[in-house]
Amino acid sequence: MLDASNRTVSSSTHRRMLSATGDAAQLAAWLAIDAQRYDHARGYCQLAMSLAERANDRTLLAYGIGIVGYIHLHAGDGQAALRELNNARDMAGRGLPPAVGSWLREATGEAYGLLDQSSRGLAALAQAERAFDRITPENTPAWLSFFNSSCHAARLKGRCLTRLHQPKDAIRALHEGLTLLPNSFVRERSGTLIDLSLAYIQLKEIEQACDVARQADGLARRTESLRNRQRLRTLLVELLPWTSLDCVQRLYRQVLLN
Repeated sequence: MLDASNRTVSSSTHRRMLSATGDAAQLAAWLAIDAQRYDHARGYCQLAMSLAERANDRTLLAYGIGIVGYIHLHAGDGQAALRELNNARDMAGRGLPPAVGSWLREATGEAYGLLDQSSRGLAALAQAERAFDRITPENTPAWLSFFNSSCHAARLKGRCLTRLHQPKDAIRALHEGLTLLPNSFVRERSGTLIDLSLAYIQLKEIEQACDVARQADGLARRTESLRNRQRLRTLLVELLPWTSLDCVQRLYRQVLLN
């Protein structure tokens, strides 16, 4: 794609090709994250951001910075995630499309959850929901059109609420997300089930947590998602106080031994 863009004569076509290549790079970054290859993911993000700058595509640039913020979220570093997410919003300026702004605000809520700042996290989540209400097909970049769907807003809201230790509200949002998510979105359904299991653990509803986690494990294996498999192993740590229960022991055997 880069070779093709360099052979284009029209400047407008050249910019469009650069943006399209940057889009491919950010998708590659997400695939690398799913494979737990974070160094590769950072490299793809750097490529996407470089191409976005060359194309003067501030939205794609902000999104690339936001992915770096998500990498910090996965590492449990809320402060570093906040730094990147704030940088992404500042970089985009006032013209940031609501879809990207909503996504960044939701991630900001997660970062505050990691920092045990629930009130700020809930405020960021409310801002994300208000931004999502302004999304239309016309004001959303074509490469982010999937975020127009309410299923993604619901599952991300639920994940944020689990980080903010609001399990009852999280469960409602996650069930909504699972209802709306197409069955073909296997990776997303697995991640949503993992969040749902964590919310049940926070409520100490351990049998339900284990049942949901077993479903998530089956889907994670179907997609060979190393990221979701690792999240399930982390979930087992949360279940250590209940290792005497049969349901927990069965889950341990399924996740660790099979």
